Amino acid sequence: MARGTIDDIFDEEETTSRRPGRSRRGALDEDDAPKTRRGRKAQGRDAFDEDDDETPRKGRERTNSARKQGAASGWDAFDSVAGSGGQDFEAKNEMRLEITKDPQLIRLLEPEPFDSYEYHYVREITSGKRSFRGLAPADDCPLCDDLDHYGRKVATFNVAVWDEDDEKWAHKVWEVGIRAARTLQAIAKDPKKVGKDNVGDLTSPQLYIAVHKTGKGTKTEYHVEAVKARDVESDWDADELTDEDYERLSKSLYSDAWERHCTRAELEAAVQKVLNGVDDDEDDD
Repeated sequence: MARGTIDDIFDEEETTSRRPGRSRRGALDEDDAPKTRRGRKAQGRDAFDEDDDETPRKGRERTNSARKQGAASGWDAFDSVAGSGGQDFEAKNEMRLEITKDPQLIRLLEPEPFDSYEYHYVREITSGKRSFRGLAPADDCPLCDDLDHYGRKVATFNVAVWDEDDEKWAHKVWEVGIRAARTLQAIAKDPKKVGKDNVGDLTSPQLYIAVHKTGKGTKTEYHVEAVKARDVESDWDADELTDEDYERLSKSLYSDAWERHCTRAELEAAVQKVLNGVDDDEDDD
């Protein structure tokens, strides 16, 4: 797991291209700001390519896990795994925040990402495993060095999202690219958005976030904007996040690696598959 402030994680600009808002006040980037569902101009926006989301308490224990273990054969092993409470692929997808064209209202549950990494999707590999988590920034990455393939920088946050159907807050994991992260940095540093006593803290009690997407395919853009707590009820027909909500959601906060760590050998094998034009039939994971 990699932790740290957004400044620590996104200290370099992304070298190649490769997921709430109806608030009425203030703009991070007012140029061509999109209209929201209720026709109000968005407060701010930021985007990244698709190929590339009272005061919450810090340091809560997080209990769930998505770490993969070695192979275990037999039905007894399956029954043990099925009842273990671990997060499988479907459960992880259920936890992932899906960004839509309709703005969604969210609240950061922690002031910093619980994980950050570079994500490589190698299109030259036509079968088998094509997606890889890069090595730590301090290490030399075979995909970067040998293929000039630079990964998408990703940070993952535990967030609460307002469920309009159930009219309550639900826990999700928000995958944030570098441009959206830059917007969050700007919001956190703006006393007008987080309060003069909360500069640098994305969990400020007066701060909510609106996110939605526009466009399709490689032209998809993700828009991130600040929403003041005072506008949550009037503009969103939503309830502010309460201490009781946080207590409920804190039981499912995620802390493990969001994408599985790859070994150097795996990355070197991927390089050789591209250079040699060799594919296999193993499943992508």
